[in-house]
Amino acid sequence: MSVKRVALGPVAMLAMLGACEGRKPEPSGIGRWRFTKSVKADAKEGVCQPTELTDGRKATWCFALPPYKVANRTADVDLYFNGTADDSPLIEIQLKIRGCVEDDLDRWMRSVFGPPIETKPTRGYWKNSFLWAAAMMPSEPGRCLVHVLPLSEAAEIARIKER
Repeated sequence: MSVKRVALGPVAMLAMLGACEGRKPEPSGIGRWRFTKSVKADAKEGVCQPTELTDGRKATWCFALPPYKVANRTADVDLYFNGTADDSPLIEIQLKIRGCVEDDLDRWMRSVFGPPIETKPTRGYWKNSFLWAAAMMPSEPGRCLVHVLPLSEAAEIARIKER
């Protein structure tokens, strides 16, 4: 039995490499904060306080966390966890961007989350298998607000869309 050796050209090699790499993984959060694994105990660097969500659930709001770079600006990070125990899961990431340039934020959101599922004059919405995101561009003069939530937070997503 003989084995034939086939020489592959550069185009065929690149096609094979692309097939092996597959699709770019979808983000499940922003920065170190992930809906798939972040819990309240991970928010060691900020200030966390108990709060109540609009639907009556007990939650924890964490703020004064290390800032995150978004669209060439510094964003303040607020987190919400479902409950008050250390193992309470992350249910919202909010980014407050001062001095926001709307076009820069739109480009950043597209680079992180892909094309939006819907756009309106002052906002865009993104969705993947893990999360839903809304960018309010601007939310008030000189400031943009980004909400990122897991898909399980359907009521909160609806509330944000209604604003």
